[in-house]
Amino acid sequence: MKQVKRVVQSKIKGVTRWALWLCLVTPCFVFGQERGVTSENRLFHIERSKNRNMVCYDVNVVDGKLDTKKPLEVYWVNQEEKPGQVNGLSAIEKRFAYGYKTVSRGDDYSEVTLTAYPGRVLMVKQHASGYICTVEIDGVPAILKKLYVQAKAGNSLSVEYVELFGIAIDSGEELSERVTNKEK
Repeated sequence: MKQVKRVVQSKIKGVTRWALWLCLVTPCFVFGQERGVTSENRLFHIERSKNRNMVCYDVNVVDGKLDTKKPLEVYWVNQEEKPGQVNGLSAIEKRFAYGYKTVSRGDDYSEVTLTAYPGRVLMVKQHASGYICTVEIDGVPAILKKLYVQAKAGNSLSVEYVELFGIAIDSGEELSERVTNKEK
């Protein structure tokens, strides 16, 4: 399928959050194919250029229904020192890097924002194939699969860009959108 890419110049607020996020986030995804620990509840994950560890976001289902107050379970999957080891997030990681905030909810959906990237609203909801997380990617409604953070050369605390990857809901087309930081 044709991959759609568009570089979006965007002034990213909270550069400190981006720097902290970059320090903690991790890569291991080849689009359409995950390496390492998988989960049937996986919605998306975050990876970065620095190492292969990843932060995973799974749907939180209680008694067969979405927990709309706490719709996501977030955890680390180690891909380097102890491959496959799963760890929870620390309080600092939740507060400044990988946490999320529920901004609205209904009986069967939750809208959330990621702590390190509050500019996009993500919707967790049930779909024919199970639970999905949707977001606009390049202006198109899509199922989010991953976020990738690229560090600037020579400075792993500075973000060159963040790229979102997903699948268009209507067409099934693979989508990506690169968001760059104008502040250099």
